[in-house]
Amino acid sequence: MAVLNQFQHYSQGENTVTNNVLLMLSNLYEINPKYYEEYIKGLTEDSDQYEVIPIFRQQIGNRGNGIIDGHIQIKASKIIIETKLHGLEWINKLVKYAQSFDPSEYKLLIHLSSTRYPESEIEKIKTILNDNKNLGKVNFHSITYQDLVDQLKELANNYQYEHYLQRLNEHFESYCLGMGLMSRNNNVLRAMACGQSYDLNVKHQFYFDLASRGYSDFKYLGIYKWKSVRHIGLVENIIEADWNEKIGLIIKNSKYPVTKEQEQKLINAIKESDDKGWGVETDHRFFLLSNFTDTDFKKTSPGGIFRVRYFNLENELDKVPDDIKTIAEQLKTKTWE
Repeated sequence: MAVLNQFQHYSQGENTVTNNVLLMLSNLYEINPKYYEEYIKGLTEDSDQYEVIPIFRQQIGNRGNGIIDGHIQIKASKIIIETKLHGLEWINKLVKYAQSFDPSEYKLLIHLSSTRYPESEIEKIKTILNDNKNLGKVNFHSITYQDLVDQLKELANNYQYEHYLQRLNEHFESYCLGMGLMSRNNNVLRAMACGQSYDLNVKHQFYFDLASRGYSDFKYLGIYKWKSVRHIGLVENIIEADWNEKIGLIIKNSKYPVTKEQEQKLINAIKESDDKGWGVETDHRFFLLSNFTDTDFKKTSPGGIFRVRYFNLENELDKVPDDIKTIAEQLKTKTWE
């Protein structure tokens, strides 16, 4: 007997797909509005403007005319989604939907399909939207079903104790795969934001993260800083380990058997990270990389990334090369927002 899924798999019309995407978002909000807000912010890389949780304040100035005792506010916002199964909507038709926005609200226009618009067309759409001064700023994003799944998976990894969130994540990914809305292959690049750890990550060709956060499967890891993915590498091994000067390296879990070379590489990386004050000797997971290569895959929109960003390289490159150095060179000619 097939496992029941809250998203029905027996019709692939755009109305049905849109209904299931909205059902996923509605269920996510019902589980916890905070998760829903985090999801939209992570999907659009907008950590400031979009809000759904009330802000409670007291003793607020009334624009120079007295003091308000109690003040509860939710910013007005509207999201408009245009859904295509695999193609792209005509630009003129897409931008007409912006007429449904009100000038005073936060405006988010999403084109959802299995493929993204080329960067040149995204810029054209933004220019047309910005030329309509009566509307104010309209935030446009070209998003794929893979993006929806990856962002939901990242959220589920961050809240592993939430049973209903885990089930929603599993069901929605199964639905998108079953309906052919995203690829089953593994050409996924996971770009991770690096701040002060950047030099360590590059020197030791690794990335560290809290073991409690979990992770989803991916083939390539990118080191992101200064509004660009600066380096990429193949994931050689994923190891959860503790380090103790007296006992040595204690491997708690690993994706593949740990070689002597990997063990020594990890010891060197952990020791220097601890010397720099990072405190990674316990409760961390380490992503060891091979074929580490420079690139410059630039982010064109304002702001940084929300900790992590996933890319299906099939959507970024015409054909994904087998050689990572060729991938790195081709990514230098691409941008993202």
